[in-house]
Amino acid sequence: MKPASDGKFTILHTEWSSGWGGQEQRIILECRKMRELGHRVLIACQPGSGILKVAREQGIPVEEVVIRGSFDLRAILQLRRLIRTHGIDVVHTHSGKDSWVGGFAAKWAGARLLVRSRHLSVAISKNPLNFVYRMTDGVITTGEAIRDTMIVDNGMDPDRILSIATGVSLDRFDPDRVRGEAVRAEFGISADAIVVTMVAVLRSMKRHDVFLRAAARLRKEFPGIRFLIVGDGPGRASIEELIRTSGLTGDCILTGHRRDIPEILAASDIFVLTSDRFEGVPQSISQAMAMRRPVVAAPIGSIPELIRTEQTGLLATTGDPESFAKEISRLIRDPGLRERLGIAARRHVVAGYTDDIMATRTVEFYRHLLARRKA
Repeated sequence: MKPASDGKFTILHTEWSSGWGGQEQRIILECRKMRELGHRVLIACQPGSGILKVAREQGIPVEEVVIRGSFDLRAILQLRRLIRTHGIDVVHTHSGKDSWVGGFAAKWAGARLLVRSRHLSVAISKNPLNFVYRMTDGVITTGEAIRDTMIVDNGMDPDRILSIATGVSLDRFDPDRVRGEAVRAEFGISADAIVVTMVAVLRSMKRHDVFLRAAARLRKEFPGIRFLIVGDGPGRASIEELIRTSGLTGDCILTGHRRDIPEILAASDIFVLTSDRFEGVPQSISQAMAMRRPVVAAPIGSIPELIRTEQTGLLATTGDPESFAKEISRLIRDPGLRERLGIAARRHVVAGYTDDIMATRTVEFYRHLLARRKA
């Protein structure tokens, strides 16, 4: 397959997941930024999936492909046809099953590049039959810690693996422009109340139980404090029950899925993420930092790349409600610390975690991999 005459890539992103979380949001963001740079994009995803709906809303070309498993021949044939029909240069896979199916299709169709993104810090099997990463020309991780682990534990060539954190749109997450008064009014939160917020899909790895146990401690110390849990997911019922049994019904608001995340963050004083595993560089943290909000999180995955403790945020002990409550309490009691950390947090994001940086580095990596193949 010959390269496009204008020097631009035609990129096929594949996604097996039917949900809507940080991984799917990154694919949409990448597609938007690549189109701004003049590249052509296409997404192949499951019927009825969250990414399918959003792609259509945003005018991103998308094809429905049913992927039943890692060796689904019908899906491989369908993707092979898409690659050939659309003149795909780069097949960029994202989840387990679509990486196998997309990888076989890319090789069979003769795509110029096969790239895999590794979004989570989950250990990769060393079984010789797990050759999906050896099929790829290159791998993009969302954090340096994930990259280092794949090099040391899985023996990957450092020259074909690169960490590119998910970028933040500084136009959308602009603390000097976005206001939070409407969000506070919607939830009946007074202008002088301290608001502590967590934005995350409602599933066990995010440890909302830790957040709520910390909230129960803080409510005793700071009457009038309010907590926002933003997101949806399979853990909603158990979180609702824990809110009730913790006596937080009047203090904690479960908002469900929201699209006005910049406004939610503008309405917040402190951002918290209590995840205890599998994180790369969480978008919710970088978005909060872009909004100049101080962040408290656990030092897992690549989070310490974003949060340099006492400099761009605060780190609490993983899975420890008391530790989270202590760090949040420090921020509530010290407005000067909140302001200092918030300012430093935005500077850190602007310096290395924008959507423009993400897109530019991704294109450069594609070109590096092509040059490597030729060599």
